[in-house]
Amino acid sequence: MNRLFAELQRRNAFRAGAAYLVFAWLLIQVADILLETFVAPTWVMKALVVALFVGFPIALVLAWFYELTSHGIIADAKTDELIRPMLAGRQLDFIIIGVLVAALALSAADRFGWIDASDSKGTEPVSIAVLPFAYLGPETDSEHFADAMTEELIGRLGRVVNVRVKSRLSVARFKDTDREVPDIAAELGVDLVLEGSVRKAGARVRVATQLTDASSGFEQWSNVFDGESDDWFELHEKLAVKIAGSLNLHLSPDEDISIRSHFTNNRVAYDEFWRGWLLLESFHVDDSHPNYKVEAAISHLDRALELDPDYPLAIAGLSLANSYAYVYGVNLSDEQRERAMSLARKALSLNPDFAEGYVALGMAIGTYGNDEDSISALEKALEIDPDSAVTWCLLAAACIFQSPPDAKAGEVAARASIRNDPTWTYSYIMLGRSLSLQGRYDEAVQAYRDGAAFNPGFYSLQFELGDVLLSLGKYNEALDALNAARGIRETPEVLVSTAGAYSMLGDLEQSLAHLRQGLEAGFEPIEAILGSPYFEPIRLDPGFEQLLAGVAEQH
Repeated sequence: MNRLFAELQRRNAFRAGAAYLVFAWLLIQVADILLETFVAPTWVMKALVVALFVGFPIALVLAWFYELTSHGIIADAKTDELIRPMLAGRQLDFIIIGVLVAALALSAADRFGWIDASDSKGTEPVSIAVLPFAYLGPETDSEHFADAMTEELIGRLGRVVNVRVKSRLSVARFKDTDREVPDIAAELGVDLVLEGSVRKAGARVRVATQLTDASSGFEQWSNVFDGESDDWFELHEKLAVKIAGSLNLHLSPDEDISIRSHFTNNRVAYDEFWRGWLLLESFHVDDSHPNYKVEAAISHLDRALELDPDYPLAIAGLSLANSYAYVYGVNLSDEQRERAMSLARKALSLNPDFAEGYVALGMAIGTYGNDEDSISALEKALEIDPDSAVTWCLLAAACIFQSPPDAKAGEVAARASIRNDPTWTYSYIMLGRSLSLQGRYDEAVQAYRDGAAFNPGFYSLQFELGDVLLSLGKYNEALDALNAARGIRETPEVLVSTAGAYSMLGDLEQSLAHLRQGLEAGFEPIEAILGSPYFEPIRLDPGFEQLLAGVAEQH
């Protein structure tokens, strides 16, 4: 054994092996940068690593039979016995040291962002749409895992300077779609589309992803990540960093930290937060059942804070949920809005530059009718996050509801919201209201119709569209919109408006029938009917007088 060791040392096999490993490491570092630059497929790097692995024993065999000397590479048997060890040893030492220095320099340059070839600040911005991840697991109560993964990737990629990411709400309509990726990309105006799926069974989680080039329709990158549900945070980080790399982006140290950061280390708190947050977000898609949604959201967010009392996103979310409870009439107590206010202030005390904290504060202040301070808080949130469609929409609402309303400012804010996310339904409602306040009714009709094109099943859009059409004297069109609203949700208000449309069309029977239904369903105040011009054609009808007289007696 000693003789074999001495022979390996004499033939410089150890030095050759060390030199090969250092050279292979350097080659992989260079390839990692260059392959990203030229957007090479992932199999190229895999093939390189396999080739280098296979080449290692070959390098050792060559070192055994051949020697590097001042006369070049010659067979071991032909070398001068006296000079070979010293000369070849020194040459290999110099090679190893040189390659090590180069490798360390390259690694440092890559780590600290000194290499400009793929620096995200020196490249053209890239736009990407992260389509809603599909949930494929057997546990139906874990479907929110897929939504949370979609949201996390959008949020993390959005922290990179040269990446423009479409909001989750703007891509929500493509969930479970069978449309081709180039068509989706063209509609959204993006360069790349990321698709994925989440499969969760027990504690095991598998996330499969595929990045597709919009122009060609060809796959640019794909990967599968396996882990435990306890490793959920790590999966987010790995996936976000891998996607950034596939986009040919060299993250700066600050971007690398930001893309890996998260607001809590408690996985269950994180899970409860997302359950509650997605319920609040669902109001933009469907404004029905506010009691259930708000109460369930508050329950999940309360649980998140029990597990992590300093979880800023959960604090801001719970503040918003309490404000929603007040705004939607679920709970009109002073304690409800006081809690919303204190939670918003707590979120900002933990992070004074927290955009979501200012949004929660603006919403909470708005429940007190202090629209001026509400507007100031929302404007502060927009200074931090100017691309938030939600915040622009809330600002539009505050401008419209203040006394006197600032309809023009409301219009500007609503259009900014739509520009940042064309699918945020409430923005079209705020735009329609602001235009109506300015007497621009035809434009208001178009705003409501644009919103209905994205979300035809949203009650408030159809109802307010019907009311504006009534004011324009377009009674048949108004009736169509009001009937669409009734098909979504039949409320006292929509029944009375429908009665007004039938009245103006001269259909006495239908008008009185719908008016009766609206009054029986609890429409108030009666004065609104008495002063409405839409009931002028039937005001002197005995049936109309008897109907209102009966309601007056009940009161």
